[in-house]
Amino acid sequence: MNNHHQGASAKTISREEYRRLDNRVTCILQQRWPANEINQWVGLLKGKQQSVACAILRRRHPRPALLDLPAVAPEVPAPYQARANRPTVPVLTTDGRSVGRRHIVDGLTPVAIDQSGTIRCAVTGRTLFIALGSHIDQANPGAADKLNPTYQPALHQVVADHRQIEAGE
Repeated sequence: MNNHHQGASAKTISREEYRRLDNRVTCILQQRWPANEINQWVGLLKGKQQSVACAILRRRHPRPALLDLPAVAPEVPAPYQARANRPTVPVLTTDGRSVGRRHIVDGLTPVAIDQSGTIRCAVTGRTLFIALGSHIDQANPGAADKLNPTYQPALHQVVADHRQIEAGE
């Protein structure tokens, strides 16, 4: 006898439907779909599905301004996540052992700084900044000159910093 949920189903989508849309958006983002293909996919959706998909994309797409998403409907639900269930990433020691998890800030890419100062995405492991003089820099001459100018620290959240603290500082 779930009478208290009767009215809600007419206004919102089910958790299962939200999960399906969220998983689909995750796949689309992982596959790095171009903006025009994302817009076409959103155009195929109707009503609540489209509104919720747009809300998820606005939260999760790295540059939602590039997408031509329809205006937000006022009744789009918040994600089905309690505040305590915010997304987290594992925090690893320098030798790769897990030492816990850190909550991540929405809109920021979680990064880890290794002992040499090289910065990597904490989720994918992709190198975002190569420390000059590091073993990666020495093994890939010129790579730092190409990669480092594209690094934008304001868009990243440091979840692990393994740099050695200099004695005397």
